[in-house]
Amino acid sequence: MSRSVRDLYMSLRGLISRAVVQDLDDTGANQTVTLGTHYGRTRGKVPVHFPFGFGSHVPHDGAVTAVVAAGGDHADPIALPPSNPSASRMGNLAEGETVLYDAVGQKIYLQDGKIVRVDAAVQMDVRIAGQSILTVDKDGASLTGTLNVSKDIIAQGDMTASGTVTGQKDVVGGGKSLKGHTHTSANSGSPTSPPL
Repeated sequence: MSRSVRDLYMSLRGLISRAVVQDLDDTGANQTVTLGTHYGRTRGKVPVHFPFGFGSHVPHDGAVTAVVAAGGDHADPIALPPSNPSASRMGNLAEGETVLYDAVGQKIYLQDGKIVRVDAAVQMDVRIAGQSILTVDKDGASLTGTLNVSKDIIAQGDMTASGTVTGQKDVVGGGKSLKGHTHTSANSGSPTSPPL
């Protein structure tokens, strides 16, 4: 191998390296990491480049990443999004499936174009304009705002409303229809009231 080919090979080989994440700063405009790139060599404030619309803060104990020397300049490194398989990894996905997950196993799971599943450890909170609209936990769901339902509501358990409940067709509770049931007058011999 000629010297020029060997030099080219070594230059290309050094463009990308694997690094151990020693610290992570997620407070600035860019997330930055402190990396151990080679034995005895530490690089600080290396920017992490995430795809647009995605961000994460990897548990850095055990995290690794790939580092690219931008333009071949080792003084200008860029880190790819770090991973930490020792903390969490969601695998065993079928082809075409996607999962977004965190270190405790919570996930948003896009399953084969058929199901969108959300697995929350304690609580799921949906916010609009900074206000909590829907909260779901192990005890049930709480909705703030008006609930409009275009079909029937079938409740197996308790439903509580602090406002008005309006049924366009009927409201049935315990098998009794508000629209179709009759009342007997308390006075002896009085007729029953007609359905509403």
